[in-house]
Amino acid sequence: MTYEAKGRQRDVVDSTAPVLVVLGGAGTGKTTTAVAAARRHLEDADERLALRRRTAHQSGRRTRLPASERVLFLSFSRTAVAQIIDRSSNVIGTLAPRLEVATFHGFAWRIINSFGPHHGYPQPLAVLSEAQRLVGGAQPGLTYNQLVPAAMELLGLEKVRDHYNDRYGLVICDEFQDTDDGEWQFLQQIAPAAPRILLGDANQCIYAGFKHIDADARIATAMRLPGADKIMLPPLSYRDPSGTLPTAAEAALRRDFTHDAIRMAAAAGRISVTDYVDSQGHAEVIDIARRARKGGHTVSIFTHTNVATSGLSDALLADGLLHEQVGLTEAYGEALAAQLALVKFALAIPDSRARRALAVYVQATERKGPRVVPLAQQMLDPTTNPPLRNALKRLAQDLRASVGEGARPDVMRLAEVVTNAYSTVGAGRGQETWIQAARRTRVAFRRSGEDFFDAAAFEQELLQARDEALVGAGTARRASIQVMNLHQTKGREADTTILLLGNNEFHGSEGEPYPTGSKLLYVVMTRARQRAHLVVPNLVHGLWRPLVAALR
Repeated sequence: MTYEAKGRQRDVVDSTAPVLVVLGGAGTGKTTTAVAAARRHLEDADERLALRRRTAHQSGRRTRLPASERVLFLSFSRTAVAQIIDRSSNVIGTLAPRLEVATFHGFAWRIINSFGPHHGYPQPLAVLSEAQRLVGGAQPGLTYNQLVPAAMELLGLEKVRDHYNDRYGLVICDEFQDTDDGEWQFLQQIAPAAPRILLGDANQCIYAGFKHIDADARIATAMRLPGADKIMLPPLSYRDPSGTLPTAAEAALRRDFTHDAIRMAAAAGRISVTDYVDSQGHAEVIDIARRARKGGHTVSIFTHTNVATSGLSDALLADGLLHEQVGLTEAYGEALAAQLALVKFALAIPDSRARRALAVYVQATERKGPRVVPLAQQMLDPTTNPPLRNALKRLAQDLRASVGEGARPDVMRLAEVVTNAYSTVGAGRGQETWIQAARRTRVAFRRSGEDFFDAAAFEQELLQARDEALVGAGTARRASIQVMNLHQTKGREADTTILLLGNNEFHGSEGEPYPTGSKLLYVVMTRARQRAHLVVPNLVHGLWRPLVAALR
């Protein structure tokens, strides 16, 4: 169906303001409307370029004309980028190749790779994950937090600044209220002559506690930019046109749990509560997810922590429910690196550092504080864990046995050994990201040559895929069931959502009326198109307890 902007959306598309701040609640069409504005901008730019070309032709003068303009659309997460691309397909049409959608860190990495080699950032340069930093022994590279400052340094160079000024005629930023000071300055440095469309909603600012940001202050800063204009989109949800869930979510945001909207949403079966007592709630989640999929629904499942996400993912995998873990890009990226190291070990390539790569992957899956987790330590020194040492020996034998006499290994056998490697050594958590990475590794095997295995090309492809995963570049994996922690929910939507709460989880030091935490309720409740489920223990945190009681 072709998108048609209406009302205030039309005002966004038609605006010529150098800075346009577009505010609206969840599901009000901010992203889709911004893509429509991008299309309008590109069409107008093409008309101007065609006129210049005709004028030059008629005058008989040879004139060097600029390249066709592009639009940059920045977001914060890889999954949000994927959804922007999906939603834009019926809006931007044939102009899609000229709409570049990227995360902040993915775009910073692009700048560093394009211009860094000539200005103090020699290649190859790796992205250093937090897991690598903790385990130690990493090759030279840039940490995640160093990417944006390095890109800003390069944008300070005249030729780099001019390149992006010429390339982009419009810059769009999604969820701009979540930018910290560094990200905000970075946004201003990219093609500063180009107009801006800034999309936001202060009620969806759920990162304030750990990013040290103030959504209202950021919106006020944007409005002080020269020529800034503001458009408020009306509170009509295109995600749930009935308005049932958005209205209930707004009541929950205000902590008004006696509001009729919550009672009506529960009575209509649009939001429900399921109790669990003797387990972690996995069986209840699996039952709801299976019923939703039987009805043809897409499903998003939310937990409070990455550890809970990994545990639930393992339960889903054991039950045969195919799914994707969202937000664990570090684990996925380091799984690729570990699988590359195993292949290099099998081929007897020097410096494979396979045990270290496995330790880094374990650390990425656990993500427990500032220390190396015990299993990662034992991977580095397996003498402290005899069963693990024996399992690693078996894995080493299987890897070497999968390589034939010639230059090319038995690819199918080696791929199978790599796919099963993590379970072979007895590690439990993280199976889904390892399996997803193994699929990508198999693709790299197929591309590396049929008659002669090109190990260098194989390594380059997997390392590039790893770095792109860590910075949020590339295409996100998609599945009908997706599992993520609560802070990965923004920008996402599904037919059915399931929130799995843990026993008296920690949500910071806030108390009633939970001015920051209540925004989490609003975001989570507005992700569903049709049904939202809460799966809860006996002891529910005070942030959620009044909502659970009201829904009962």
